[in-house]
Amino acid sequence: MLRNFPFCIMSVNITRIVIQALQEERLSRECNRRQQVIGVLNDLYAAAFLRLSRLWEQQHGTVANAGFFLKELELSTKKKPRQLLKSLEAYLSRGLRPPSPPSSQIQFTSICDPGVELEGDS
Repeated sequence: MLRNFPFCIMSVNITRIVIQALQEERLSRECNRRQQVIGVLNDLYAAAFLRLSRLWEQQHGTVANAGFFLKELELSTKKKPRQLLKSLEAYLSRGLRPPSPPSSQIQFTSICDPGVELEGDS
């Protein structure tokens, strides 16, 4: 289980890394092979998150060393994007999808939900 994982910050950084790889034409071969761009970007994003979560868990990551993990991930994405994509394919082919909690346990409240008082409402 990932503890103290800064999901939002990592998500923004992985998005930056994936877009940068596209801009630097490091994904051109894969995009041409598949004849699509968005699918490749989505898969690379998922592959990068998978790699990051494995590193975080194996090395007992903390927020203090998150920068190290991002640098390693950026290097992997630049040098070996196809290898990252293959690791995602292997992970999915083994059926190792993360378990999803039962929906009855998840309760989100939105400001649009009835009964939620907004600041200043009386």
